[in-house]
Amino acid sequence: MGTELTKADKVADKLDKFRDHLLHRIPLKPSEHETLDKYRKCFAWRSKLFSPQQVVNMLMQEYGLKYSQAYQLMAESTKLYGKVDDIDREGTRKILIENLYVAMSLAVKDRNAEAIIAATREIAKLSKVHDDQSSLTADELMPARTVKYVQNNVTINNNLSGGEELPNE
Repeated sequence: MGTELTKADKVADKLDKFRDHLLHRIPLKPSEHETLDKYRKCFAWRSKLFSPQQVVNMLMQEYGLKYSQAYQLMAESTKLYGKVDDIDREGTRKILIENLYVAMSLAVKDRNAEAIIAATREIAKLSKVHDDQSSLTADELMPARTVKYVQNNVTINNNLSGGEELPNE
């Protein structure tokens, strides 16, 4: 029986150093800080809804890594920070809206009216304020109010709607 570590054990041990740093502020070596920055960048790119393949390509381009190195870095980042694919629907909607605002600001900079209008429509649709939605009724806009007043130490509740007035004292 040897005491050799398997490849999975080595990766887990490597990631434990980073977990200890993130949770307990255990110091890292400068080379480990560089690796942690790469993990963070992977997670940030995935959080911005880049596909795993796009992240691998960006890692290869930015850091001059081989495909297998970039893919391993992304996989380790996922083990360290968690799966980005588990973002809920609301989180995804907010990220998409933020990306549309970026696209709209680029369109404004380029003075591209069609792109501005398209981005605005998409933002409105995702924000649920587009024209297809049913309009609100007057009762929904201004619901009936309940007025409480005290007269001779007795609390009186009045449900007021529309044209009713408050009693004079």
